[in-house]
Amino acid sequence: MQIHNDTPERIADGEQRRNVGMALAGARRPDKVTLGRLAMLRAMLCTADGIATIDDATTPDELSNGYADGGRWRGSVTRTLVADGYAEIVGTSRSTRPSRHRGYIARLRLVDRPAAMAHIATMAAALSAYDATPSTDNA
Repeated sequence: MQIHNDTPERIADGEQRRNVGMALAGARRPDKVTLGRLAMLRAMLCTADGIATIDDATTPDELSNGYADGGRWRGSVTRTLVADGYAEIVGTSRSTRPSRHRGYIARLRLVDRPAAMAHIATMAAALSAYDATPSTDNA
């Protein structure tokens, strides 16, 4: 039996590869990442302690079905919320999505409630302004 030694270099390499993969997946699905961020912020705002997982921000239909694209972009949702200062990781939970096979997911705690509410309001205003803009298509 071979024993694996996780040296700091191997750990750093693995984390770097994960980060690059998540960034690429998120860049290919910016609309889904944006909507996922809004859903995650809402999920955290709806709990008394401000703690939620990405599964809490996922609709029941999406929980029971796998994503056609693999859903790797979902990691960008939580990572960018932490990087942007809206949340912090406070632990892990097991996913309830069958396609995740009970894998670990981050538990996030809302750090800045007013900033989260302002971000949601800004995004809602931007979307409503976009919806109100007449089409310039001549087709």
